[in-house]
Amino acid sequence: MRNTDGLHRLRRMLFIAGVAAVAWVHAAGAETVRGLVIGIDDYAHEKDLRGAVNDARDISRTLREIGVDDLTVLLDGDATRNNIMVQWQALMDRARRGDTLVLTYAGHGSQQKERVAGTERDGKDEVLVLGGFSRRGEGTGERIIDDEIHQWFLSAGRKGLRVVFVADSCHSGTLTRSVARGAPAQTYRYISPYELTNDPLELDLPQGAADTAEAGTGDLAHVSFLAGSQDHETVPEIPVGDKDGNRQFRGALSYTFARAVRGEADDDGDGVLRRREVWRFVRENVRKLSGSRQTPNLLPNARGDEAILRTTPTEPDPAPGTSATPGMTRLQVRDAGPEALAALRERLPDVRMVSDEESPDLVWDAERGEAITALGDVASYKVDVETLPGVVRKWEAVRAIKALSARNSLRLRIDPHDGLHRRGARIAVRVEGLEGRWLTVFSLSGNGVVHHLHPTPRDPPKVAADVPFRFEAEVTPPFGSDHVVAVSADSPLDGLNTRLRGLDGRKAATELASVLAEASGWSLGIQGLYTAP
Repeated sequence: MRNTDGLHRLRRMLFIAGVAAVAWVHAAGAETVRGLVIGIDDYAHEKDLRGAVNDARDISRTLREIGVDDLTVLLDGDATRNNIMVQWQALMDRARRGDTLVLTYAGHGSQQKERVAGTERDGKDEVLVLGGFSRRGEGTGERIIDDEIHQWFLSAGRKGLRVVFVADSCHSGTLTRSVARGAPAQTYRYISPYELTNDPLELDLPQGAADTAEAGTGDLAHVSFLAGSQDHETVPEIPVGDKDGNRQFRGALSYTFARAVRGEADDDGDGVLRRREVWRFVRENVRKLSGSRQTPNLLPNARGDEAILRTTPTEPDPAPGTSATPGMTRLQVRDAGPEALAALRERLPDVRMVSDEESPDLVWDAERGEAITALGDVASYKVDVETLPGVVRKWEAVRAIKALSARNSLRLRIDPHDGLHRRGARIAVRVEGLEGRWLTVFSLSGNGVVHHLHPTPRDPPKVAADVPFRFEAEVTPPFGSDHVVAVSADSPLDGLNTRLRGLDGRKAATELASVLAEASGWSLGIQGLYTAP
C-alpha cells in the first residue's frame, strides 16, 4: 500500500493492485443477507480464465449453507453490464434497513484513464472487465468502473444497509517472482490497461474534487476491506485439489473467503466470525495457496473482536485443501528417455504421470535438470532420476504441513522480500505472534533435506513475549524452493527437537510430515524461500 496516512477511499481500495476486496458486515441482530455472485471465465476478446466460475459457484454454495436465500448468480454470458446493474438495483430495492448485501466478482480487472479528473492518485480508474468487453466497437461498454461501485455503496449506506464486496481480480501485471521456463500454463486475472477513442458509457458521476471518505468513517462507516495483494503483485489462478485428488482452478482469495465463511476461520467454534479470526485465517492461507505471490492487505485493523458474520460451527476438515494440490502427486516428465521413465515408475509408484493439460504439481525437465512447481517456481536445480524422488517427497510434505497449519497458523516472513534471492544474498526469517511460547524452527531444502535451525544448544527454547523471533542466513546451495517451518507451543518441545535432530541433514521429508501430524496443540507456520545461483 502506498497510502501511509490512512485508508484509501472506497473506489481506490476496491481494486488496488491485484485487489480482492471484501467489505465485511457486523453480524448483530436478525438482518437478512442478500447476495449477487458473479464469475466470468469466458471472454470474447481477451484471454479466457479457468477458475472464476468455480469461485462463484463455491461462494454461492457457501452463502446458501449459512442461510442466504435471496441469492442471484450470474456466470459468463449472463454477467453483462446491464444484468449486473439490474440485479444490484433489485437487491437494493428488496433490502430493508439493517440488511446485508453481498456482491462478489471473480474475473479480469484492468485500468483506464480516470474519467473524473482528480479522483485518483495515479490518474487511473480501476475496472471490472466483463466477458463481452472489447477495446473497439460495441463491446467497449462491457465494464464497470470503480467510481460507479463507490456510488453504489454510498447509496447502500444511506439506506442503512451493510455491504460485503469480494472482487477477486487485479489490474497489475507485475510478478513478484518470474515464472520459470517450462512451467505449466498459467492464467492471471488481468488485462493490460487500455485507451478508448469512443467511450459509450455515459455515467452519472460526481464532478470535481475527489471524495475523501475513508473506510470505517463517515459515509463509509458500514464498509471495511480485505485487499488480496500488494501493488507489486498480481493474481494467478491456482490449481486447488480436494482430498479425493480432484482439481479445479481457483482464485486464492475467493477460495479462502469461502472457507472462512463456511466456519474454518472460527477459532473458538462459537459460530461467530470476529475480525481478528478472519483476518488471520485469510492472510496466512492466501499466502500459502499462492506460494507467497499474494499478500492481502486487511483493513481496517481495528475492532478485532467485532463480530462481522455468523456461520455454522465446524470441525476442521481432515484434508482441507489448504495446499494447492493435496492428494496423489501429479508429475509431468519432459525430455526423458524410456529408461528414466521406467526408473521413476519404480521409485515413485504412488505418483501419477500426467500431461500439461492435467494440472501437474511438478514438472521435471530432464534436459535442463530442473523441477518446476505448478506456480512456476524452480523447486530444485540439477535434478536427475536419483534426486527427483526427494524433490517429490519434499513437496508432498509441504502440502501436508500447509494443511496442518490452516487453522492455527504462525506468521512467517522473509526479509527483505518474497522474490528470488541469489547466491550470497543475506536474508532474514521472522516469526511473529509467539507471545512467550516455546519455539522450534527447521527447513526443508528443495531436494527434501531436513535442517534443524532452532533452538541450538546456545539458544533459549522459549521466546520473549511480544518480540518477533528473527534469524539471519546467507543464500547458499542447493538452490530452488526451500521452506522454513516454525512450530510453537505452550509447553516445551523437547520431544520434537530430539526427533528433528535425528532427521537433521537427511532426506526425510515424509518422516517429518508424519512427526508433525502426530502432534496436537501446536501452532505451525510455513514460508517459502526462493533461491537461484
